[in-house]
Amino acid sequence: MSEFQFRRNGRLIYLVCPPLERAGFVHAFSTRLGGVSSLPDGALNLGFVPDDTPTNVRENRRRFLAAIGATGMRLITAQQIHSSTVRIMSSAERSPGPQDSVSDALVTGEVGWLLAVQTADCLPILIADAIRRVVAAVHAGWRGSLAGIAEKTIIRMREEFGTRPEDCLAALGPAAQACCYEVGREVVESFRSRFDDAKMFISSREPDGRWYLDLELSNVRQLIGAGLRPENIFPSGLCTICRQDLFFSHRRDSRQGVGRMMSVIGISRSPSPEQPSR
Repeated sequence: MSEFQFRRNGRLIYLVCPPLERAGFVHAFSTRLGGVSSLPDGALNLGFVPDDTPTNVRENRRRFLAAIGATGMRLITAQQIHSSTVRIMSSAERSPGPQDSVSDALVTGEVGWLLAVQTADCLPILIADAIRRVVAAVHAGWRGSLAGIAEKTIIRMREEFGTRPEDCLAALGPAAQACCYEVGREVVESFRSRFDDAKMFISSREPDGRWYLDLELSNVRQLIGAGLRPENIFPSGLCTICRQDLFFSHRRDSRQGVGRMMSVIGISRSPSPEQPSR
């Protein structure tokens, strides 16, 4: 059963993962509902895409951050390139801007910073070290997943901040699920050659023999392999392709213009009293 909850602020709807919330991390996964864009009318497009205006996007971002209680936090996004590059964001950098990082995973221990990734079928992963107070936002498409971006993010958190994987929580947001995410044989063979357990998240269907990738499960397996406890990994199970009522989908809507959802995480306060500390 999914740990995710839908929240509403007026017409704007987003998702949260209560275990992350209880641990004191502000975070959210947006939907397509509650904005001012025309993708379609009233869409909450949070990406600077060609089919929308910068004015609309800025207003949508303002609404989203206000709805989740993150007004005043510093929004840091990445120039995503479907890589396995992980970047550490810190105040020691020279004035990191709102889109200063060419990478597909961002990590920080800075209080008041809000890391963000944008998706429209790829898998967003939000990770929090509940003890050392470090967060990461990961964009995992099939290329990044094949290159092990989730595992590499945990490794960088361990190297830079002393994170212990068993102290981490991970929430996997809405993405193209195995029911709809068709891939070619070359992708299948690449995953089979890279992962011994690929048969767990790749399936074929008769009579057409098409191949489908379970992007979510492949990253759950990566996180477990990196040392996270299975009970601390929370998949949403929500399919962006199926749920046209809630989400943008590049595969479904590419001919008519596609917006972007945003998944964000930051450190804004101390953990709740019930959260263990060392």
